[in-house]
Amino acid sequence: MKREVAIIGYGALKIGKYPEKSDNELAIESIRLSLEDSGVPKDDVDGLFTTPNYLDRMGLQLSTIAEYMRVSPKSMAEISCGGTAAGLTIKYAMNEILLGNIDIAVCYGTETRRSMIEGYYKGKITNMFEPTTQPHISGGTIWAYACSARRYMHEYHAKEEHFAMAAVRDREAATKNPYAYFRTPITVDDVLNSTILCTPIKLLDSSAARDGAAAVVLASKDKARRFSDAPVYLRAVGEHHDNSLFVPTDRRDKSISSFTATKEAAKDAFKMAKCKSNDIDIAEIYAPFSPQELIIPEDLGFFTRGGMIKAIQDGSTEIGGEIPINTDGGLLSRGHPAMITPFYESISIIRQLRGEAGKNQVEGAEIGLMHCEGGMLNNCMVFIFQRG
Repeated sequence: MKREVAIIGYGALKIGKYPEKSDNELAIESIRLSLEDSGVPKDDVDGLFTTPNYLDRMGLQLSTIAEYMRVSPKSMAEISCGGTAAGLTIKYAMNEILLGNIDIAVCYGTETRRSMIEGYYKGKITNMFEPTTQPHISGGTIWAYACSARRYMHEYHAKEEHFAMAAVRDREAATKNPYAYFRTPITVDDVLNSTILCTPIKLLDSSAARDGAAAVVLASKDKARRFSDAPVYLRAVGEHHDNSLFVPTDRRDKSISSFTATKEAAKDAFKMAKCKSNDIDIAEIYAPFSPQELIIPEDLGFFTRGGMIKAIQDGSTEIGGEIPINTDGGLLSRGHPAMITPFYESISIIRQLRGEAGKNQVEGAEIGLMHCEGGMLNNCMVFIFQRG
């Protein structure tokens, strides 16, 4: 029988604030929930994969979690690549299963403000650029996304109102998502009148870094049939990395209103899955700021260049529209624990394809696309999932 890989369980904590719990406690809780959902006994887990934890100075968090779980995996790995980290753990586990090395894997991750501030921001995110770039920019990354937004506005005559509409759409979905951090409805005027952070990006155009923990259980086809009545199969993954960090310095396509890595990853994923963009029923995109909510769907092939301006106005990306996007609120409203955000994205897709999305359910959803990125869309992955 041809080996295939399915996700058969998930577990996640509501994105929020957990100052009273350690990162390992959060991790164990998400893993416990994922195993309960899958029905897999912990002793059957032979692969354990995770994203970095910046409080783990020795790089031994996997051994600690294995000890807590009392499991002895055949394969373990901690994988880092910015915002694509969680996506890469899923790909690594998938490949290990396809190779026949393991049958069941748990991919998990935690991210907290405590670990980010104490272990990451001290001398890292504020000094992440080359010496030729660093003196000309502020700390953080918002400036790059703002530059991209301004270029998109120039090329396609987008207005700040169009970006605000994406934020409002995401918030509407988040009001019905139990995992979301922001659940209070907002209006376009609320977004436009919120604090300016870096023109044209305002506070409500932005994602919020919060605490989170999530896990998914992957299994070979025969194990998926044994444990699950509703497996979600991983049909394809495309991955592409350009040769720049945030600003396009030496890559062939120097545009900052369209991104080669997203386009190439999507092309490879569609080829592997033997489908096209119009076969996708739902999509989760990794957009830390609202302008990228317009740019990324175009790069994925859902709309022509500049076409998202009309789409965001006519409801094409809302539930019930042509291609529902971010049906759980996206990064802007669900919350954004950056390296593990792809776990939450994948869970959103799984809930849709299993018919568990409640008031946000897209009727008849069979095929879902997940996009994740690192840098400013310099590292991109595109997954295609299909209901079993």
